[in-house]
Amino acid sequence: MKIIIVGCGKVGYTLAKTLAEEKHNVIVIDREQARVDITQNDIDCMGVVGNGAIQSVLLEAEVDTADFVIAVTNSDEINILTCMIARKSSSCRTIARIRNPEYAKQIEYIMKELDISTTINPEQAAAREITRIIRYSNSISSDSFFKGRLNLLKVKVPDNSKIIGLKLNRVAMTLNCNVLICVIERNGDVIIPSGDSTIEKDDKIFFVADHNNVIKFFNGIGYEYKPLNSFMIIGAGRISRYLIDSLTRNNSKCNIKVIEKDIKACEDLISIYPNVSVINADATDKNVLKKEGMYDVDAFIALTGIDEENIILSLFANVNDKTKVITKINHLNFIDALKDIHLDSVVNPERIAANMIVSYVRASSTDSDSNIETLYSLCNDRVEGVGFKVRNKSKVTNIKFKDMRLKNNILIVGIFRKGNVIWPNGNDEIMVGDSVVVITKDTKLYDIADIVED
Repeated sequence: MKIIIVGCGKVGYTLAKTLAEEKHNVIVIDREQARVDITQNDIDCMGVVGNGAIQSVLLEAEVDTADFVIAVTNSDEINILTCMIARKSSSCRTIARIRNPEYAKQIEYIMKELDISTTINPEQAAAREITRIIRYSNSISSDSFFKGRLNLLKVKVPDNSKIIGLKLNRVAMTLNCNVLICVIERNGDVIIPSGDSTIEKDDKIFFVADHNNVIKFFNGIGYEYKPLNSFMIIGAGRISRYLIDSLTRNNSKCNIKVIEKDIKACEDLISIYPNVSVINADATDKNVLKKEGMYDVDAFIALTGIDEENIILSLFANVNDKTKVITKINHLNFIDALKDIHLDSVVNPERIAANMIVSYVRASSTDSDSNIETLYSLCNDRVEGVGFKVRNKSKVTNIKFKDMRLKNNILIVGIFRKGNVIWPNGNDEIMVGDSVVVITKDTKLYDIADIVED
């Protein structure tokens, strides 16, 4: 497909790279020549210098033959205007990045009245991910399917855990819980396991379970599950606002303290959240952190706009093993470089945004019998968790799993049918109307039928 991306910032660059790797014809637009040059030099794409909200610039990028226009500049208004002009100039689908919390309250109205196909809000999505991590504080990362009914969590296996040396087909029985371990990270390798695979010391594992079984699993493998109620947030940006909304909505007992060095940002935050403690100070001063009780909170969340600052603050907070530490990092190359440094949980808004857009693009790229509802990139993009909605009969429906010829490194981990989660075994099958979660390595899935050999 031909995809025009307007804006070559962090999100635009990440998105262009991902879509180009999926063999789409990508054209990027940015006002700055240097950004276009860098993107073109690094990625197999075309580039146009100019304002993407100007029709002549879009026409230079051949918007009239485009399948998608994706506007991800730093301005919500420019993104909305770009999508409106693109729709007037062609029959393409449009995606706008809209981040302002005030606009977030009327997104459905904006999409309908301005004819925008869909919108993304990386900061709001990042806040949701942080909220899930806080809910399951023993996890490194936390994603969900079926509107939160099925959780996909990453956790490090504790030393001396009872599951070390245990085959996966005995884990659920041993711990007396419904759980499926679907990915193992071991010594830099990523494994899609079988029932005969064995858990080893220092493994990091991804598993799927509903809420009650998540708690049973954590307790069973040697973690003490406890709710988190006190939070120290560094930075008063958009993610912080969305996160405060989420935390106060889901936990009436929560105690939140925000440290921000910009006085105007502090005043704005206090006016919106009068019950939140807001401290005007520089959090890079360790004396400030100690005075404000960083070692007494349940969770420390570094959300400044500077990756290096978030990393240093998080390493300082990690001294206390009892505190859950969550770090926002924008640059993907930082994440790769930090694999040998102990950071608890890392959240990357740009990767989250790219996942959302790629999911939508894949779902729109084929007239198939299923749609991608959810997509998560795992293990530095080496594994994907994909949620499908099965709308019609196909070559994978009404066939027992034991009779399917699944491709290598593909695992069906959950089915949602008529309000119930089904843990698939060899005698189960996919039916029309099901939602299905698949874990895949080395294979890009566009349709549920892609899981089987031709």
